[in-house]
Formats: sequence, structure tokens, C-alpha cells
Amino acid sequence: MNRFFITMLVTLIFTVLSFGENIKVIATIFPNYDFARNIGKNRAEVTLLLPPGVEAHSYEPTPRDMVRITTSDILLYTGEDMEPWVHRLSGNLPSSVTVSDISQGIEKIKDGDHKDPHIWTDPVLAMKMADNVAAAFIKADPKNSEYYIENVRIYKNKLFKLHQKIERELSDIDKRDVVFSGHMVFGYFAKRYNLTFTTPYRSFSPDAEPTPRRMAELITTIKKRGDSYIYFEELIDPKSAKLIARETGAEILLLHGAHNLSKDDLKSGKDYIDIMEDNLKNLKRGLKNE
Repeated sequence: MNRFFITMLVTLIFTVLSFGENIKVIATIFPNYDFARNIGKNRAEVTLLLPPGVEAHSYEPTPRDMVRITTSDILLYTGEDMEPWVHRLSGNLPSSVTVSDISQGIEKIKDGDHKDPHIWTDPVLAMKMADNVAAAFIKADPKNSEYYIENVRIYKNKLFKLHQKIERELSDIDKRDVVFSGHMVFGYFAKRYNLTFTTPYRSFSPDAEPTPRRMAELITTIKKRGDSYIYFEELIDPKSAKLIARETGAEILLLHGAHNLSKDDLKSGKDYIDIMEDNLKNLKRGLKNE
């Protein structure tokens, strides 16, 4: 075989391999990662930047993470309030990286000078986030746009069914106040499903601490109302929940904010919809005092 045909063969092989190469997607937190997996499917190599079990708010990228980001096709994040480091970094990334704030078009709840970044706790807003993820895929890989459009349609239908299920199963419960010992994570969820979350914290920040006065007031309220359950947050030491439980006799249940997963949950393939359905089960149990 002469040199011309060898060159043509190598070029053909390279072209075929390049055409079938998956786009590389970096997702800053678990919801972005899970939405991207459902939309990119077998055309995307999706990586969760957060190591398993790491709390999302205090995370800063390592030098190794920076290499992965700069060599990716898409970086998905949730806005400056959730990942301020992305906002600082984005201007220095290569133009080949599509940087997408998937909170675009969503009005955020304000707390003084801060905005609540936990938009994914509302499945209806998660549908908008999924649209933004799909738009990032289409921008980075326009030749496969129809594939992503169909995948996001299918996934949004699942999210809508999740919303309908939560709305239906919570609608006939008279008790609407949830005692949550964690941070103010479920503001969008509470607004969507007409719930009130009572918490000893006054901030979205995971570094905030409840004051002794707030803890005492909450314990008094629980004793008066006779609450049988209080809820704690994932991946953070539930010391506040344990203290309240000890003082009131209430049991503790998990409400998972879906920022990130433990190593075991990630390995088992647990997804956003699984988390929200588990939250629904625990909410029904607690609100019904079963």
C-alpha cells in the first residue's frame, strides 16, 4: 500500500473517531450532573466536580480540577450565589469551553443582600434548569441538537410527573409546617407546595450557626405543638437535630437538599428523582405524625 493510501486511511479513521467522540461536560454540583447525564446520555462524558460527600457551598477547585475544566467542552454551574469561583474564573477560560449558568431565567428568592441558590429543590424550576443544560449542549455540539432536544423533552416529562406526584400527595395533609434543623435549603420547594419551614438558622450559608435563643425557641414550639419528627440536612453533622430530638423526644428524618451525594449513593446510581421521592416519603411521615 503506497503512502497516499496510508495517509487517506489514517485520515478516514481519525475523522470517524472524532465524529463519534463524546463531548466532555463538567458539572459543579449533583443536580447539574444528573440533569446533564439525562440530556447528554451516550453522547456526553459527564463529570461531577465535587468529590463524593463534600459539602457544596465551601468547595474551591483544585489544580487538577482546573485542568479538567479547561480541557472540557461544557462547564455547568448554578450561578454566582452558589459557585462564586466560577464567576471569577469564567473570563480566563478558553473560548472552546461553553460556560453555562443554568439558573438563567429563574427569579431567585432574596434574603437581604443574598439570593437563595437552591432552585433545584423545586422540580418545576428543575425543568427550566434542564432546558438551560440542553441549550449548552446544543451550543457546544450543534450537529446533534435534535438528540438533545428529544432527551430533554423526555426528562422534563419525568420531572413534571415528579412535581404532580409531590403536589398530589402533599395536598391532603392539613399540617404544613416542617421543622428543619438544617440551613434554609428548601425555600423554593416550600413556596411551590405551600409549606413553611421552621429552622434555627437565619442564613443560606452552611457556615452559619444557630443561636442558643433560636434553638430554645424552636424546642419550646415543638413541645407545644407535639411534633413527633424533625428533619436534618445531608452531609452535615446533624448535631442541632440530635439536640432538639433529645430535648423534645422527637425522632429525626432526612430531608436531602441534593447538593451532593455520599460515595455509596453515587455508586448505587441514586439520582435527583430518587432523592426527591425519598424526601416526599419522609415529609408525609413527619407531617402526618405517623
